Amino acid sequence: MFCPVCNGIQSLHGSCSFCGGTVMDGGRMSDYAGPYAPYEQIEFEQRQDDANMQNNHVCKHLLYCSTCEQITEAAVKEWD
Repeated sequence: MFCPVCNGIQSLHGSCSFCGGTVMDGGRMSDYAGPYAPYEQIEFEQRQDDANMQNNHVCKHLLYCSTCEQITEAAVKEWD
């Protein structure tokens, strides 16, 4: 299983649910979990996430709106 957004196959885009502005992908939510989180192996994070998310096979990303500065969450379905 792998995230198509993390691997550059797809991009996240859309409109802000608060103001209608364009949202940008802020990366994986787990990258914000600690000071070394972006440097940890993804496989280890996925095993922890699978236990917490009951094998939903999603990669959670943060979306940022530069217009109203709101941050939201998006669940990206992982591919086989």
